[in-house]
Amino acid sequence: MFYCRRGVNIPKCRSRSGNFCCRVQNIALHGGTAFSHAWSLAVEDQFYLVLPLLLLVLYPRPRASVTIACIIILSGIALRTILAFQNLTEMGVSFRGFQAWIYYPTWTRLDPLVLGVALAAIEKFRPSWWQGLTNLAPWIWLPALGLISYALWLGEGEHLTIAACVWQFPLVAVGMAALLICAVSPRLSLRRIAIPGAAFLASIAYSAYLIQKFVIHAAGAFCATHNINPVSAPALIGVKVCVYAAATILFFAVERPFLQLRRRLAPRKYGNPI
Repeated sequence: MFYCRRGVNIPKCRSRSGNFCCRVQNIALHGGTAFSHAWSLAVEDQFYLVLPLLLLVLYPRPRASVTIACIIILSGIALRTILAFQNLTEMGVSFRGFQAWIYYPTWTRLDPLVLGVALAAIEKFRPSWWQGLTNLAPWIWLPALGLISYALWLGEGEHLTIAACVWQFPLVAVGMAALLICAVSPRLSLRRIAIPGAAFLASIAYSAYLIQKFVIHAAGAFCATHNINPVSAPALIGVKVCVYAAATILFFAVERPFLQLRRRLAPRKYGNPI
């Protein structure tokens, strides 16, 4: 209701509030505009709206799933290549064009979502494949770190390159998927290391993701009114503490009660959740 009212009362935000309510504000979006902080929620909404329909189509044809996943990833590479060339300038790819047509839209950043669903499906329905993947953990963790490091290196420099636009998403997605396999593999010690507080931080991570922009904005306003350097160590530490404090409140006040309600209304019948 807050977003809707804000969009109606401020003329510049009216069209953006409509995009927000329709969950399409990530399309042709420019950073720093109204509701731009919620773009990734639109990506999730769009993906998980289409995913059940796609699964219904693929259910009678399980072998087609691998083909469809490969087609989606390869299509993303091709689409990013075309869009990067369309937004090419003498100084490299236009950052504004990159934001609007490559970084924010759902169809250009499906690589991590597809790989995440693929890993979950393999773990649930292809245990032999999953065991084979986890057995590879001792040999893939270092290449995974290398892929992620190389992808981040592609984005370095004063100008945005076509290579960075095309390859960063798939390289990071593959690297992170491999690290996830390593983290749960019994062949590595990562699974056996108990880090105090890690489970709780993982529990409130989504709440932190939802609330962080509001907290950062409030902290920035506080620093401005109290003449505090917003990038100083105390300010940055204070923002972190405030983000996790707000996330904890949001988790216990909203997320956890509704998770408990879901378990009561729709108990799982088959195995453990992935």
